[in-house]
Amino acid sequence: MKVEMLSTGDEVLHGEIIDTNAVWLASTFYEAGYAMTFRTTSGDSLATLVDTLKQRSQVADILVVNGGLGPTSDDFTSQAAAQAAGVGLVRNEQWLTQIRAFFARRGSEMADINLKQADIPEMAEMLPNGNGTACGFRLQLNDCQIFFTPGPPSEFQLMITEQVMPRLRYLCPAPEKLLCLRLTTFGRGESFIASQLADIALPAGVTLGYRAAAPIVEVKLSGQEAQRAEMQACWQTIKILMHDYLLFEGKSDFATEITTLLKAQQYQLQLREGFSAGLLCWTLSSAQAPLRSALTMGHQSDLGSQALETYLPDGDRTTTLSVTISGLIDGCYIELGLVTPEQRYIFKVSVSESLTASPARLQAILVIQAMYLVHRWLTGQTVQIIYQGLNRVDET
Repeated sequence: MKVEMLSTGDEVLHGEIIDTNAVWLASTFYEAGYAMTFRTTSGDSLATLVDTLKQRSQVADILVVNGGLGPTSDDFTSQAAAQAAGVGLVRNEQWLTQIRAFFARRGSEMADINLKQADIPEMAEMLPNGNGTACGFRLQLNDCQIFFTPGPPSEFQLMITEQVMPRLRYLCPAPEKLLCLRLTTFGRGESFIASQLADIALPAGVTLGYRAAAPIVEVKLSGQEAQRAEMQACWQTIKILMHDYLLFEGKSDFATEITTLLKAQQYQLQLREGFSAGLLCWTLSSAQAPLRSALTMGHQSDLGSQALETYLPDGDRTTTLSVTISGLIDGCYIELGLVTPEQRYIFKVSVSESLTASPARLQAILVIQAMYLVHRWLTGQTVQIIYQGLNRVDET
């Protein structure tokens, strides 16, 4: 089954806004068994949109068109759909009544330009919009079921959930539910990770993929739900090979994973940050990690091994973990420290010129590396520096 999406609008085509609707739809459809096979974008050109609708309807089984249903002069998706289908537009009186009621509830008078939002192609099925004035509609062109949806995310997501998905399941039942196993790694690049997993024998029809978003790499094993047992067996091999680089599994995030471990083991964190300038605190706070205290000391603050001793937990040392990221020492060194109730870990690392020349990138790397130290200790594993661009000079 070929499932496609067509996003519309100059603002999307020219990169003025991020197409979050496309990301959400791809994930939602995948989980429902409708894996996206193609996606494209058309600007605010009637002729281009008509041509694109005709072209994609000859390829796709399902096409979701997003945007261009507003009341302004550059919103002409309904007109394009009618032209592509060779029919006229008709005013849907049922939806026009809903538009008038929408404005009445807000004590506003409906402008005449909103009338066009009730115009849909002849023979199209109107799809109500529970969050706005732009109705959607379903139209069959060639052998393709096309769903036309509004652009605002709150309207789009509600329409997909309440209107599109039920019709999709009836008209085009998903052949089989899909399964995607994911894990996120840190410390090595995509090519290294791929080379480590290159010899794994995959079940028939199962694919192994990668998504690099420096400084992390996501590994994905994709197949059918019916293959879960075979995929899980293969997944265990992947996890063993990725053991030292593994941050977390699934769609969560590393900070949330650490927060769960801290709360389960009743630990709290004390943070001292130099070069990371509060980014570690912000990342963990966003995940509601239990923080006892946090201090930001500045990018250039010197914090040698002896100085770290002054930052031992100032509360109950049996329940506090102290994490420290120093400032940049002598222009090319960083120290990362972890003090636990039982042991003190201090790693001095040299930083390459390419990293010191990219402060934001180095900050992100240091924050993940610091969290990695905490995670390794909480899970009973070897506490170590893993990022290949941080070369150990000394450790105690």
